[in-house]
Parts: sequence; structure tokens; C-alpha cells
Amino acid sequence: MSWEGIEEALNRVRGEGARVSLQLADMDRDVAQRMLQGAGPVGRTRQRWERAERSVHRLWTLHAAFDEVVEQASALRASDGEENSVREALSQVLTGPSVAFLLDGATEHLSLAEAIARMSADSEEIAGTIADVEAAWAVLHPKIDELEALWQEIGSLAGMVGDEEGDHEPLRAELASLGETVRRDPLALVTGDGTADTSDLERARTRLEHIAGELRDALRMCDSYDESVERLLWAIDDAGEKTARTAAFRRRVAGAVAVPVPVEIVDRVPSLREGVAEMAELRTQGRWRELGRLHGRLQQAVHETVDDVAERRESLETLLERRSELRARLESYRTRAARLGPTEGERFLAEHRRAHRALRQGPADLREAAAALAAYRDALRQLTGSGRAPRRTTPGADASEGRE
Repeated sequence: MSWEGIEEALNRVRGEGARVSLQLADMDRDVAQRMLQGAGPVGRTRQRWERAERSVHRLWTLHAAFDEVVEQASALRASDGEENSVREALSQVLTGPSVAFLLDGATEHLSLAEAIARMSADSEEIAGTIADVEAAWAVLHPKIDELEALWQEIGSLAGMVGDEEGDHEPLRAELASLGETVRRDPLALVTGDGTADTSDLERARTRLEHIAGELRDALRMCDSYDESVERLLWAIDDAGEKTARTAAFRRRVAGAVAVPVPVEIVDRVPSLREGVAEMAELRTQGRWRELGRLHGRLQQAVHETVDDVAERRESLETLLERRSELRARLESYRTRAARLGPTEGERFLAEHRRAHRALRQGPADLREAAAALAAYRDALRQLTGSGRAPRRTTPGADASEGRE
């Protein structure tokens, strides 16, 4: 090597040595690495961490041997030896298998370039493992923390409403297992595309929120039972009034329309009142959580009853609107027919009578009326298309017959 090449190579290996020293120092300070070491990883995370730990050990060992060779080269460069001998010795140190390190009972000899490549690979292995764990923890830790906070709330609420301590034991065990996985084996929850699978945590969250919601409802029942029942009874009374009005409207519609048959109006109010009576019984027994659940179901049932009655009334109104529409069409066709002058087309007269009978005589048959009106329309079109024009009647002997 030329002296210029030697200087360049020596500066390069010094820089690489300094870079690896900084990486090792960063690893010592890395919080995730310390957390991994302290957590005692298991499963997939343990497998990755064991490989990373071997890389850490190899990196420290190789870096020490590498630094020693770089120091030797630096000392040789600063020596006062014969120039050619020094240059030849430096060339051998910088390019030959000058780095010897002991690993797993065997000594391996590498060039400085090979040692740099090996240290870079080990650094990437370590950094990749830590980065994967950190990425998983960044997603999983906040979620498990939220679940544990929910669990604490459930414990407090359960104590307030008198739930037994063992009522939620299966969920507590599941939450403990999830927490163990998140802290000690986060990589078990990482999918093939590198994202953390939170589905188990989300399912647990749904169950916890459901239980917490039930317990909050139970606590509200404890604190404000009378007010809650009063509001519920008011809503039931309102639903009853709407049901009664719609039932009366249905009777009126049934007198006007026979086909399609108007929808029936189902009175659910009696069953709702039975539910309120059941609430009183649960209160007497101090079964607050069941009471809260029943109150929630009754509230939902009241809303559904009101919505159902509104939908049925809309269906009934549609029947009356349809009857009015068909009657208007019949009148329109009658007016058009009158403009054509007297006609004796039997089909025309038959369809007119059929539609009139379906719409005007007793409760309407809207299907029959629609069919009759369609036939009525077709008869009018045929009559109009036959070439017959409206008659014009003019007094006097010269009155026109209105033919084209």
C-alpha cells in the first residue's frame, strides 16, 4: 500500500471503531433493552432476544479485538522504524487477517474490513430486535394500560353495588394473561406485515366496557332509582298514547282500504309495564346489577316501540296516499275520455266501471284498482290511436262532426 492508502485506511478503521463505540454506549443506555432484560422475555420475543444477546456479546468481543489492532496500527505508524518495513507491516495489519478474537472456545482471524462487516451485521441484528419490540410496545402498552384502568374501575364499582369478588375472575385471569404477553412476549402479537395484532385486546376491552357499563347503570339505580323509574314510566305512557292513536288511525284506514291489508298495530305497553314491576322486585332483593341491565333493556324497548309505531303509521298513511293517487288518475282518465266524445267501446266502459268499483265502493282494493286503471289507460290509448278526434258541436245545420 502507498502511504496515502495507508493513511486513508487507518483513518477509516479509526472512524469505524469510534462509530461502533458509540453504538455500544447507546445500547447500554437503551430503555427498551433494559426493559427486555428485566422482563425476562418468553416465546418468540425470547428467541429473538437470545439471538440479539449473542450478537451483543460477539460485538463487544470483536470490538475489543478490533480496537487493539487499530491501536497497534496507530503505534506502528508513529514508530521510527525503517520506512519500507513500517509500510509493509502496516499494509499487512490493515489488509491481512490481523484481528483474532476468541468466541465459543474457538479463535477466528479476520481482516479489519471483515471485522467491520461483522460488527455492522451484529449491530443491525441488535437494533432490529430492539426496534421491533419498541414498535410493538408503542402500540400494545397504551392499550393494556387502558384495560387495566378499566379493570380498576370495575373493581371499585363492583364493591359499591355489592358484586361478589369472584364474579369477574375469568376476565381478570384473561387480562393478566394479556398483560403478561404484552410485557414479556410482545413479538407474539406482531403479524407477518410487522404490525401489532390488537384484536385480543380489543375483544377484552369490549367485554370490560360492557361490564363497567352495567355496573355504572347499577350504581345509578342505587343512587336514583325513583327518578329513573319516573322517567321510564313517562316514556312508556308516551309510547302508549302513540300506540293508541295509531291503532285508531289503523281502524280508519281499514275502513278505507281493504287490499293490501293495513298493518296491525301491536300494543307492547303492557309488557313494558310488567318490566317496571320486575324492576321493583329486583330492587327489593338488592340485585342492582340485574336491575341496571333490565332498566337498560326497557329503555331500549321503549325506543323500539315508538320507532315501530311510527313506521307502521307511515305504512298506513302510504295506503291512503296511494288511494288518493289512484282516484286522481281515475278522474284524469275520465276527463280525457270526455274530451273524446261519446264512445261505446265495451272494454273502455268495463275498465272504467272496474276501477270505479275498486276505488269508490266500500274499502278500496288498491291492487285491483291499479290493474283496472292500467287497462283503462291502454283502452284510452287505443281509442286515441284509432284516428277518432274530439267532436265539436256547433249549433245550426252546418255543425261540424269534428273529423279531420
